[in-house]
Amino acid sequence: MKQYFNIYLLKESLIVSIFLSLPLYLIHFGIDFKLINTIIIIFALFLFFKANIKSYPLIGFFTSIFWLWWIAMSFRYYNLTYLIPFVIIGIGLFYGVIFWLFTFLRYKLIIIFIFVFGLSYISPFGFNWFRYDVLLPHTYFYNKTPIHPAPLKIKIVNTHISQNLKWTKKYIYKEINNNLIEINKAIKEKYEVVILPETVFALPLNLYPELIQKLNKLSKNITIVTGALSYQNKAYYNSTYVFTNGNFKIYNKHILVPFGEYIPIPCCKKLLNKIFFDGAEDYKASPNFASYEIKGVKFLNAICYEATIEKLYQEKGKYIIAMSNDDWFLPSIEPTLQKLLIEYYSLKYNKYVYHSRNL
Repeated sequence: MKQYFNIYLLKESLIVSIFLSLPLYLIHFGIDFKLINTIIIIFALFLFFKANIKSYPLIGFFTSIFWLWWIAMSFRYYNLTYLIPFVIIGIGLFYGVIFWLFTFLRYKLIIIFIFVFGLSYISPFGFNWFRYDVLLPHTYFYNKTPIHPAPLKIKIVNTHISQNLKWTKKYIYKEINNNLIEINKAIKEKYEVVILPETVFALPLNLYPELIQKLNKLSKNITIVTGALSYQNKAYYNSTYVFTNGNFKIYNKHILVPFGEYIPIPCCKKLLNKIFFDGAEDYKASPNFASYEIKGVKFLNAICYEATIEKLYQEKGKYIIAMSNDDWFLPSIEPTLQKLLIEYYSLKYNKYVYHSRNL
């Protein structure tokens, strides 16, 4: 492996990786022009094509870290901060090996094609956020007309609640009060639907009958779509609650976050939960994607990670209501990459997405 590590290859791979990642960071910081993005991507792919093939493992290493380093940020909230550098290096090594396998292909054009259009098929535990084609809607290579919004007056509420405070008992009541204020504001503004973010009620809402009663009462004036936990059949779910006409229904998350909401390695599940998550049980998942109707209009349900899953967009229905809590990964580019994925799929499958987010 020594042939893959020298100063020249290191510099070359770092330069290529920077240009491959540059449009993502420019978009993140609000510099989003199709001409600039198109020129940079063409130049970056040219550099990638001209690079020494021995640089490819390092290009995979650096580029994947530039795109996905933020995954490690969530470990702060499990008292596992010491694991952050190991997770980041692990991400780089995984994709470094993938790009090393590319070197066995005969033609560089095939490698470039796989990089742009084929990385989405490399999805460890179903996670495929490292896909270069999500940048194409922000260039001149991918122009499609998005679908029109639903025939309803819908208000999206975005909150700004720190993850450090969100789950503390003292702050939960303040959060509940703020949510009720936002709902009442939407009623005064004559909206038909109000959408709040994922777990904006930071508790198993179905176990709090007085709060349910308040929301049912408010739903006689407006349909409320909100995120919260639910406790059903001796298990916890990450759920969407839809309150309308004095009643409510619960729709549970179908695709859970690997290593965040469940351990995807059955043989090690209990051991890993005990070592890293204080013995906490995995969340339970719904067997299918959920959907519901509001005043005769069908909406697909998406909770955070689900909004970036291609299978959701292959479901029947024109509209999606998505909700997220992005503070797990802040400060980082994660919300931008999430938005790019949602835009990409919504254009590809002609869907209109309403997305409510915390931070």
